[in-house]
Formats: sequence, structure tokens, C-alpha cells
Amino acid sequence: MATIHAIEIKPVTFKLKNPFITAGGGKTETHNVQIVLMLSDGKRGLSEASSSIAMPTEGQENLRRALKSLIPELHGRPIENYRELVATTWRLQSFHPTAAAAMECAILDAYSRAMNQSLASFLGGKTTVIETDLTFSIGTPAELSRQARKAVKKGFRRLKVKLSGAVPAEDFERMRAVHKSAPRAALVADGNQGFGLSQAVDFAHRMKRAQIPLVFLEQPFRKYDLRSMRLFRQRTHMPVLADESVLTAADAVRIFEAEAADGVNIKVAKSGLLGALDIIHIAQRFKKQLAIGCMEESKLGLAASVRLACGTGAFDWIDLDSVFLLDSALPRGGFLMKGPKLSVKAIRAGIGM
Repeated sequence: MATIHAIEIKPVTFKLKNPFITAGGGKTETHNVQIVLMLSDGKRGLSEASSSIAMPTEGQENLRRALKSLIPELHGRPIENYRELVATTWRLQSFHPTAAAAMECAILDAYSRAMNQSLASFLGGKTTVIETDLTFSIGTPAELSRQARKAVKKGFRRLKVKLSGAVPAEDFERMRAVHKSAPRAALVADGNQGFGLSQAVDFAHRMKRAQIPLVFLEQPFRKYDLRSMRLFRQRTHMPVLADESVLTAADAVRIFEAEAADGVNIKVAKSGLLGALDIIHIAQRFKKQLAIGCMEESKLGLAASVRLACGTGAFDWIDLDSVFLLDSALPRGGFLMKGPKLSVKAIRAGIGM
């Protein structure tokens, strides 16, 4: 089988349609890094690493350096040994999971193309169409109300709202505005580690009194604060999903054994594709909810996550909406978009880009 002939690393920047604001900070553009992995037979593997507010050490320059350092370690090695290549990548760049995950995606894209197989089929082939939510960053109730009405008109039936965690009454008003403008939409709230325990309990009680249903509250507390996560679940009975708390399958076991979460939000940028499969297995063993999320990837960067969701068919909640947040022309291929529906039906090999 073909060997890895060359690897190109290219920094790219995309503007966002609107400022993206979370409890951890804000941004108006995303600085990413794209990878082209070329095989000796001419086939290629493509991927993208996205910078993120939630992972401040994964800035564009750090990602670029981490990826470039992998080139001599992977050059000339056979693509058929993809598991060994992925293991090498993670061993050498474990402190830069977004870089390691992106290189893993390029390796698996190249391998599945070499096998003339779509990456979704390689990952299980359970379905070819998924439905994503749409995420709203922190804003005023009036702004969120307008965004919710627009989203419903475009066909979105699931909405995710970023919260600050600082003032429960303000976060509640944000959720009430969205619920009023989209009363039939399923709602998720994301705390992005911004809440204290008392604030989160206050918020949950306000939601309950107003009878506003919430599918789950995502990562309300600092990622290592399992005690607050467990106590919040006990005091409110509101479902909690871990995000930043879980990068590996071992993290998932620790969270679930501590009774700190009702599920986990998996992101390829944190865990890679093969690591994500391990986390899925753990969550299913513990009978927990599964969500899949993204950073600020372009369509190229999002393609592997769409394949994971389609391939496994394992996710209860899908948050793969970064392409709707970027103010840039979408490249051809990867997946088809119709409202919130993302389809890989026409893809024959790799990620199709």
C-alpha cells in the first residue's frame, strides 16, 4: 500500500458572521490550520484544526508548530498501518489534542480513500443523514429572540444557547426569550464552565418554575469540579452533560463512576476519531446520553465529525453547526446541507473533499 509522501500545513483564518461569545471569552474570527497529507500513489488526506476559546493553548501558532513537528515522524510510513500512525501522533502531541486529532483525521481520510471507502462507512456506516442544532452565543434576550425566529424559519428544531453563569436571572431571561420565540424547539444550555453551584441551582429552579424544558445543561462547572456536578444533579434533577471534563475514555469512566454527569459531549478536536469511538463505548456501557459537538471548523474541518455522527449513529444530540457561524463561502464536497440536515449520501471515498 502507499506510503506518506508529504504533509503540508497551512494556517487559515475565517471571519464569523457575528461575534461568538461564551462564558470563557469571545471572538470575531477563528484562526485555524489545514492539513494536506499526500500519499505516494497520489491520493490525499485532508483535515483542519480549529482554535478554540475553550482550549486557549490550542492557538493557531501552537497548532502549526505541533503539526509540523509530526511531519518527519510520519514521512515514508505506510498508510495501511494507520493505527500505528495515529498512536505515534497522539504519543508525540498529547499536550496538543486538537493538533493530534486533526492529523489523525488526515491519516484516516487518506487511509479510507486508499481503500476506496467513505470515512462514514469506515466508522460504521449506520446512516447517511443527520440533523444538527444551531448555537446562539451569549446575547441580550431581544437578540436571542430574533435569532430563534430566524432559525425556526430555516427549519432548525434544536437550539443551543450559551450562558454566562454569572447572573442566573439574566441567563434565565435568555432561555425564556428563545423558548418564547421557538416554543416547539428542543433546547440545550451550555455553561462553558462559567457557573458556581449556587448560581446553577438558582438557574435550574427558575427554569423549572417557568416550565421551560431543557434537554440538558452542558458543562456548567470547571472541568475538574466533579463534586459540584454531582451535587447539582442531586439537588435539581436537571440532566448534566460533560464537555471539557472528558477528553479520553478514562475521563468518561471517572465522570460516570463519580455520578457527575448524565452523558458526554464528544468532540473530535478533543479526542480524535478512534478515541471518540472508545468514549462512545464507555457511555453506552454506562447507559448515558451522547452528544457530538464542534469548535469553529470550516466545512473541511467539520467533515470528519459529520462522518463520525453518521458512521456510528450513536448520538442523541448533534451540535455540528460551525459552518452556519462562519462568514465564508463553503467549499464543494464533504457533505450536502439542506437546512439543519447534513447528508453524506453522495460520498464514495474518504471525507469527499
